[in-house]
Amino acid sequence: MTVHAFGASRHATAVIVNNEVPMPDLKTWDDDPLAAFTAFVTTPAFASTSRRLGEAEPEAISTTSAAVYTFMFGKFAAWLAGQNRPFSQVEERDLVRFISQLLRRGEQNSGITERYLRLLERCYSYLQIAPNPATLATKLATDNHYLAQNVGTEALDHEQVAAFVAALPPLDPPGANRAGRLPKAWKRRRDHAVQATLLFGGLKVAEAIGLHLGEVEDSFSPLPIRLKINPEDKHATSYEHDTVVHGYGADVLRYWLIERLAEDSKGQRLLKGDLVFPGDAEGKPMSKVTLWRQVKATFARAGIDVNRSGGRTLRNTFASQQLKEHGRTKNDVKGYLGLALERSAEIYETAKPRKKGTR
Repeated sequence: MTVHAFGASRHATAVIVNNEVPMPDLKTWDDDPLAAFTAFVTTPAFASTSRRLGEAEPEAISTTSAAVYTFMFGKFAAWLAGQNRPFSQVEERDLVRFISQLLRRGEQNSGITERYLRLLERCYSYLQIAPNPATLATKLATDNHYLAQNVGTEALDHEQVAAFVAALPPLDPPGANRAGRLPKAWKRRRDHAVQATLLFGGLKVAEAIGLHLGEVEDSFSPLPIRLKINPEDKHATSYEHDTVVHGYGADVLRYWLIERLAEDSKGQRLLKGDLVFPGDAEGKPMSKVTLWRQVKATFARAGIDVNRSGGRTLRNTFASQQLKEHGRTKNDVKGYLGLALERSAEIYETAKPRKKGTR
């Protein structure tokens, strides 16, 4: 049984420790855990419970991430209400029962239960409840094989990379300029180039969608193309960083940029805005769903069976090749991918293709 240590009383109102830091009010979490979590998740205090912090002072997470976490916590809060169990009195066996019912209802896959337990671990850590029931539940669930098996980090091999490239949308020449009109099938060439950039540059989907022309350097030299990624208007967890697009990705990106920068007879660009891969002629961003569907369709045409037929597998492939074939260090890959910590690059050292016939 878990023994919870929390000062003099679990239900005490906020008190001052060392005349500086107010301790959390457990009664608030017991009375309405979802409301308490909703107020907590958008604060720097929640960000400070992350294991992935660098040296910088933590900032509050994005509204998008907060919404995801709140949705997850809401499921647990609803289950907890059905058990008539106060949040502060939860034990590790309660948490294992919660994740087990996710499994029975088909809501558990690789990593999902770990995410739930890690989220709750952060809450109990903030509330200074020790031992942490979520930490104990993670060990108990792992020892008893309650957690879904993690499929590992998946990357494409050389044969699969070649098949993926061959299955990209057609790269037919744009043809002659049609009196200021956009060349035919320009979106196919854009889709070809953006997917090649993901594969040979390691960008997140959001980074590719939000890539600006000013972030592309030395695009017409024979060397790999350097990108200076600014996280603004991209992914909330991105960091400012530099990466390179090499090999075929650099060649096709140069080819696309020639068309992207084409002008009409008045010197106006045919494709408006400053995004490298605009969603339409007016320069609006591509939809993440659109790009995800494009990547998924390329995997299908290539006949490549992967666990995640999206941008993550392409990013994994870039990182794995940098470590194993280009002689880059984990610190190099940390920089290329915009990771907070060098150890985050360790997963790419063992990345490999999924075994045939497994899921």
